[in-house]
Amino acid sequence: MEKKRLKCHVLKGMFSSERAVVVLLLNGKKSSAFVPANEVRGEVDRDGEVNVDVFRDRGAVWAVLPTEYRETVPVNEQDLVSQ
Repeated sequence: MEKKRLKCHVLKGMFSSERAVVVLLLNGKKSSAFVPANEVRGEVDRDGEVNVDVFRDRGAVWAVLPTEYRETVPVNEQDLVSQ
């Protein structure tokens, strides 16, 4: 898997050590997840980036978010930034 950063909107997490991130999915819908604060670049209530692992499968680009259960979501390649 390739290490990248995924564009997101950063929100406050439930604890000081985490952030909520909202990412845009391939189908245009949004998905949110809680991730460790040290995996996020950006300030709360602003656009930022979250560290992800990326892979390609069946013509789609997938991002593995740094959540407890490694949530995997289909994303637009243009929303990925090299680390």
